[in-house]
Amino acid sequence: MKLFFRYISFLYLKYFFYLFISLECFFVAIDLVKFLDNLPSSANLFILLLAYDFMYASQFVLPLSLILAQIALLINLLKSAQFTAFLTLGYSRFKIFIPIFLLSFLITIIFIALNSTPFVYAKERVDLMINQGFVGNFKSDLFLKYNNNYIYFKKIYPLLQSAEGVVVYEFDNTNNVLTHIVESQKAQFNGQDWILENATITTLQNTLELGKNPLKIQKESVYKTLRDFKPKILENIYEKQGSISILDAFEALILLKAQNANTQKVRAALYNLLFFPFFAPLIMVCLAVFIPNSNRYANFSLMTLGMILGVLITWGIFFSFSKLSISGFLQPEFSVIMPIFALFLASSFCLYKILKT
Repeated sequence: MKLFFRYISFLYLKYFFYLFISLECFFVAIDLVKFLDNLPSSANLFILLLAYDFMYASQFVLPLSLILAQIALLINLLKSAQFTAFLTLGYSRFKIFIPIFLLSFLITIIFIALNSTPFVYAKERVDLMINQGFVGNFKSDLFLKYNNNYIYFKKIYPLLQSAEGVVVYEFDNTNNVLTHIVESQKAQFNGQDWILENATITTLQNTLELGKNPLKIQKESVYKTLRDFKPKILENIYEKQGSISILDAFEALILLKAQNANTQKVRAALYNLLFFPFFAPLIMVCLAVFIPNSNRYANFSLMTLGMILGVLITWGIFFSFSKLSISGFLQPEFSVIMPIFALFLASSFCLYKILKT
């Protein structure tokens, strides 16, 4: 059984890597043609562009490669009569398919784990190098609320975790009265707090007395504020589009709930990162039901075309629902969770049929 498992696994991984590399190169080549006039002149940036574009392409290519590799392997086993031979030797259909299913689920879980890292920001890096010619970027003129503070950023650099022209309006928790205005020309995020350099702190007195100045102005070389307000979270909350990792999405979700803000976009992004990748292994279970036991009466061309078209149409529907949820047109629970759950039920039924044969 171990030898059989290794044999099927080796064949599946071979087809998977062939298809994955081929589709990746095709995707990157198309992008290079599209950005031909805007490619960076620096060799280092060009290599980075290829690497980031390769990572970005894997978000679309990897699920399709998993599915197409299964189709190619099973068609090849049928054509060479190996599939029928395995059944004759006493191997059930489930034992033949189980190495493929396990490998696809394992690769999918690894892919989801990568979505918790900066790997997910590859498309953002590509756009920056094409549009601006460098890896860093900045957002300008952001005004937002965090806890009981209102903050203005003239410029913020999410990748560098720094900002310029920062003004923080601090309010009293109980009376909701403005108490301090903190201004700084430069701020840096140290992983926990924003460090405002050479800050000017204006304190407003709660009670006004005739002949006394209600404003108290002082200077601080270092002023800590906005604890746990990460630059990447800030960028993705207040941008209409943009990538976000699983960890940043969780933190953004907690932050938005604390501010009683709309969490639809973040929930949609989180669901897409966590659940949408399972489309590939679940649809692979469904496809396994349609594989015949013998090649005698099988029309391979029609069967292959039907499976590929069916997969592409289904994937297109699921992908459209996911984009509609991120845009805010549909609730993510309806457009992401429900379709994946329906596919899970269908794959469970197909797996039951495979176990019975």
